[in-house]
Amino acid sequence: MEGIFSPCFFMNSAIDRSPTDLEELFHRCEGDLMRYFSRRHEGDGVAGDLVQETFAQFARAMQGKQQLKCARGYLFGIARHLSQGVWAKKKFELLPLDEESLPSPEPDDRINEARETIASLPSLQREILDLRFAQDLSYAEMAEVLGIPVGTVRSRLHNAIAQLRLRLESDILQFPS
Repeated sequence: MEGIFSPCFFMNSAIDRSPTDLEELFHRCEGDLMRYFSRRHEGDGVAGDLVQETFAQFARAMQGKQQLKCARGYLFGIARHLSQGVWAKKKFELLPLDEESLPSPEPDDRINEARETIASLPSLQREILDLRFAQDLSYAEMAEVLGIPVGTVRSRLHNAIAQLRLRLESDILQFPS
C-alpha cells in the first residue's frame, strides 16, 4: 500500500489528514507505541495513557496544518518527549524484575552479559539501538524521532553497534567460558 502506510507514512495532503486515515494510523501504530512505552516504563501503568496522549498531540499537530516528512517517525518523536517528561516528573528509576514470577529458561550467561553491556552504553546509544532493533524504525523514522539528519542516525547507529561489539568481544577475551 502506498501513501500513508508506506514504510515512512507521509501525511502531506489534505486527504491524508482525514479522521479515517488518522484512525487507521492509530490501529497500525498503537501496538508499537504500547510496546515502546511498556519497555521504557515497565510496571508504571502509564503506557496506555501515553499512547493516547501521543495520538492526541499528533492530531493537534495535524489540525495546525504542520507538514510532516514521516508520520510514524513523528509519532515516535512525540512518544520520546512524553516518555522523557514522565521520567523528569517522577525521577524515574528502573526497578529490578521479580525473577521468581518469570519462567526460568536455560540460564545463558551470554544473554545477561549482553544486557549488562547494553545497559552500560551511554543513553543515546541505548536509545538508538532500541529504536532500530526493538521498535524496528527505519533510518528516516529514527531521524524524525531524534530530530537529526539521516546521515547522523546512520553514524550513531554504526558507532553504537561498534561500541557494543567491542565491549562484548573484550568481555569474551577477559572472561572466556
